[in-house]
Amino acid sequence: MDYEKIDKKYRDFILSDEFITSRKSNGDTILVQSIIRWQTRLLDGSVKVNNRKEEILMKYRYIIGYEWDVVKYMTQYGVGDLLFTDGKDNYLVMEVKKLSIFSGRNQCVARRKTRRKVEEQAQHYMSEYRRINPGAKSIKGVAVASDEWKFYSFKE
Repeated sequence: MDYEKIDKKYRDFILSDEFITSRKSNGDTILVQSIIRWQTRLLDGSVKVNNRKEEILMKYRYIIGYEWDVVKYMTQYGVGDLLFTDGKDNYLVMEVKKLSIFSGRNQCVARRKTRRKVEEQAQHYMSEYRRINPGAKSIKGVAVASDEWKFYSFKE
C-alpha cells in the first residue's frame, strides 16, 4: 500500500482552509487540524520531540483514515476520527473531542461525561479495527480530550 500517497491526500485536506469551511467548524475539527499541523511540524523537523505525545505522532507518521467507518458503509456503528500507521503493520486509532471551557458544576459534569465517552470510543474503535485488520502487529489507541491524551494498547 502506498501510505505516503494516502497520507498526503488526508494531510493536504486537513491542513487546507477548505477543511474548516467545508464542515461545521466545531472544536473537534479545529483540534484535529491542530494535531495534524503539529505532527507535520514534527515530521519536517521544525520542532523537536519533547514528550510521549510527540513520540507517538512521530512513530505513526502516516494518516490512513479520517472519519473512517468502524463498520464499512454503516456509520450507525461509529465513525473513528483519525487512523495512523507506521507503515509496518502497526496502527494508531485516535479519537478526538474538544471539551467545554466554561466553568460551573454542569460544565464540569459535561466534561467528565465527554472525557469518558471519548475514552470508551477509542477503546471500542481499537477492538473493531483489530476485527477489520486481524493481521496487524499492534493496534494502539489514544483518546484526546482537548489537551489531555490517554493512551491504550490492544490486549489480546
